[in-house]
Amino acid sequence: MSLLLPFPLTQKKALEIIRALSQVSERIFYSPHAKARMIERGVSMPDVMDCLGKGLIREGPYQQPGGDWRFTISWFRAGSPLEIVGAIDVDDEGTFLVIVTTIKKKG
Repeated sequence: MSLLLPFPLTQKKALEIIRALSQVSERIFYSPHAKARMIERGVSMPDVMDCLGKGLIREGPYQQPGGDWRFTISWFRAGSPLEIVGAIDVDDEGTFLVIVTTIKKKG
């Protein structure tokens, strides 16, 4: 992956990055809030990876003041809508994703 993200980051390019990173689990990080919501809402890591790999961006990407690009991606998992709020960012090793939270809605 490139060490620089295009500006502005289009939805198409963001989805391409998300799909590629969904295949490299060591470049996906979970915030403490996301981990707590996953337990509370019965969302597993495979659920998150499935959403990242197959979902569609519902909101964003938009750049945060810290420079990362925030997005919301949606997918149906086990008959229930699942949304992942995440961020695309770059460090010295390349592009990575941070899972900010998970939202599991009643289907």
